[in-house]
Amino acid sequence: MKSILTLLLLTASLKTFAHGEDKLGPNGGYLKMPAGFHTEVVPEKDGKLKVYLLDIKFKNPTVKNSKVTASLNNGSKKDLNCIAKRDHFICDSTKAELTKGTLNITAERSSVKASEAVYELPLALAKSATEMKGEDHGSHH
Repeated sequence: MKSILTLLLLTASLKTFAHGEDKLGPNGGYLKMPAGFHTEVVPEKDGKLKVYLLDIKFKNPTVKNSKVTASLNNGSKKDLNCIAKRDHFICDSTKAELTKGTLNITAERSSVKASEAVYELPLALAKSATEMKGEDHGSHH
C-alpha cells in the first residue's frame, strides 16, 4: 500500500511540475495548464488579479480572440468582473477575498477553449517532490 501511495504521489507531482506549477511564471504569478496553454494569476497589492494567457512555452501573452471568466468560491460563489488590457486581463477582487476557498478561471486563448483552472486560496506554489518526500505522513504508515 505504501508503494502505491508513493507512486501516486510521484505521478501527480511529476504531472504538476511538468506544467510549472512549482515555480512562479514569467510575470511572477501562479500557473495552471487548463488546455494547450497556461493561465498565470498575478495578485496585485490592492487584491485585484492580473490573468495572463500564455502559450505552451510560458510566453506570448495575448487577449486577442480571448476571454477570461473568474469566480471566487468560499462557501458562496462570487463572479469577478474581468476586463482585457494590452496583454492580460484584470479581475476585480479584494485581498480579503483571496484568503480561503478557490479561484476558478475559465479561459479561451486565441479561440481555444480550456477546462476550468482551479487555484486553491491563498495562492501558493505547488510543493516540490523534495518537500513532499520530507513531510511527516504520521498515520499513513
